[in-house]
Formats: sequence, structure tokens, C-alpha cells
Amino acid sequence: MSGTPSGQNVLTPSLSPPVVSVVMANFRGAEHLAAAMASVLAQSERRLELILADDASGDDSVAIARRIAATDDRVRVIASSRNAGPAATRNLALDAARGDWIAVVDSDDLIHPERLERLIAAAQAADADLVADDLVYFGAVAEPQGRTLLQSLALAAPMMLGAASYLRSNDGNSSLPSYGYLKPVIRRSVLADLRYDVGLRIGEDHDLVLRMLIGGARLLVLPDPLYAYRRHEGSISHRLSIATVEAMLEAHRALPPMTDPDMQAAAKAVDRHLRLALRYERLVADIKAGHWKGALPRLVDPAMIARLVESLRDRRRRTAETPAASATPADPLPHMPQAGESWSRPPATGAARVAAMATRGDDLPEGAPSWAEWLFKATRGVSSA
Repeated sequence: MSGTPSGQNVLTPSLSPPVVSVVMANFRGAEHLAAAMASVLAQSERRLELILADDASGDDSVAIARRIAATDDRVRVIASSRNAGPAATRNLALDAARGDWIAVVDSDDLIHPERLERLIAAAQAADADLVADDLVYFGAVAEPQGRTLLQSLALAAPMMLGAASYLRSNDGNSSLPSYGYLKPVIRRSVLADLRYDVGLRIGEDHDLVLRMLIGGARLLVLPDPLYAYRRHEGSISHRLSIATVEAMLEAHRALPPMTDPDMQAAAKAVDRHLRLALRYERLVADIKAGHWKGALPRLVDPAMIARLVESLRDRRRRTAETPAASATPADPLPHMPQAGESWSRPPATGAARVAAMATRGDDLPEGAPSWAEWLFKATRGVSSA
């Protein structure tokens, strides 16, 4: 195929332009890849393309993707010959995307069959440039009592999320959810030539969306719990190191100029947080390496002591956690409204309970709404397709 980057293999796309291009980067994700791809291909919005970009996995991922592509001409496979990281891999898929909308789905996650149709309809009705829904955590390292990303907001109605709040969510002292974990659907015309920062191995999603928001894009957030986000030992999104934090700080300082006072204040708070995180990672590295000459001066820093204590508490809490006693949700699970409309009550608490019930092996109550049935099956490891 002419114009194909060296080292990649791309299957020829179908001729009709899709409404939405689903970008799925993959690295050694063979175990969950088929289920993730099936959940995309089962979407009610059939006018889609799924671009699977593999980052030189070395496992069976490419073979799995190509077998699926052989049965569905909406699938396109890009196989890199050398590992370049998630940002560079997603950029290959973005460069190949043809849809009016771009959706990012991870290769080990699952999405509700109506998710893309609902999100695009809500964005169009609200004149939004990006739209995202709630994430429901599940998997080997998810909290056994269940949790969603936006649960603390008790969100029942759609909300517009501005650049200042989005930015401040990356400040470690903020009580806001970590909005950078959202998996948005993006107008391709707004994305334009923007791409992921290839220097980032962690936080690349947050950085890309933030640059669009600083440029004036409008982000709509829905309460809908339609994205099942798998957490397992192979996940890299929570593994900080000196190199990853240095890259995050560099990317933060390279953001476009901000004139809004709230955004400027948020940027300063995030800069302080990242500098503190970098000092902490250097302390941890010195302790692990036995470099006490470098570690001791930082060990007398109250901020560093507080970080160490919190890290130990968090590790003990995770080790000691056990699933809660079997129970059904206290309140009836709300029915899902029309796309972009308000729920009768915040769905996050019910979604968290459904995920917890699936983890414990409980039965879902009879008469549960269809979204809860899908989530229950998804978080038990059963493909929605």
C-alpha cells in the first residue's frame, strides 16, 4: 500500500467513509483483544471502522486481529515492526482514520453496544466537539466493592467540562476525578493535525484532550456508565517512574499559552504537583538502589515523608481489601434515558454495585435494566457480542 510507514502492514479499507473511526492501540493484549474488538463491531452504529494498531507485540495479537478482519471489512490492521509506545501507536491509527468522529477504545476494555451511537447523538445535540461517558472499573486489580471514575460527582445530568477543571484534575491535591482517564469521542475536524505526544508513556490522553480544550473545544460529559475499564497487572497507566514524570512535566510546560486566570492557577498547581512527584520518584529510586547519600536529605522533607506514608497505607489497604458481603443494590437501578438526557438518579452508584456483584459471583436482580445486564456480563468477563 503506497504511503504506508516503513515497518507497518495495513489492510486495505472499505470504500465508503465511516461515521466513526475507532482507534485501538495494542501491546501484548492477545488475552482480551478479541473481546474488545467484538464489543466495537457489535455497535448499533454500524457505519464505523476499527483501526487496530499493534505496537510490535510479539504475541498472538496481530494474528487474532487479522482473523477478525478477514470476517469484517470494517477492521483495519496496522502492525508495527518495532515498539514505539502507546502514543506513537495511536498516532498511526489517527493518521489512517477517515471517520467524522474518532473514538479511543483500549484493547482490553469493553463498550456497551449503543455507546458510540448515543455519544455522537448527544454531542451533536449539544454542539460539543468531544463527548465522554463514565468508566466502570473491573478486573484483577479493581476495587472489590466496585467503583466508577465519575462516582464522586453524583452526576445525573450531562455537563460541559471546561479546560480549567480538566487541567486541575491532574493536580494530586484536587478532589476532582482524574478526567484524563476519560475515553472521549472526538470530532475529527477539531482534532485536525493534533496528535499524541510521543514522549509520553503515561498521561498522553490527558495531554491531547487538554490541548484541544485550551484551543476552545467543548467537552460534554455524560453520566452513562457504558465503558467497562479493565484494570490488571499488565496495565501501565498507573506506573510512574522518574522518566515518565519528567516527560509529563515537560509536556505540561509545553502547553499552549493560557490567558484565563482559572486556567493559569490550575496550571501552576499541576506544575507544583508534578515537581513534587518527580522528587518522590527520585527518592524511591535512591532507596531501591541503596543510594542513601541522595535519599537521606529528602527523607527529612515532610512532603516526602507524607508521600511515603500514604504509599504504604495504600499498599496495605489494597492487600487487606476483601469483597463486601453479598447484597443487591439498595435502590432500584435507573433506566437509561434517551441519548444526552438526564437520568432519574445518578447511575454511578448502581453501576459500581453491579460490577461488585459480578466480581463476587452474585446474581443480578430480576428486572434489571438492559444497561445493567450488559455491564454485569462485561465485568464478569463475558463479551457483550
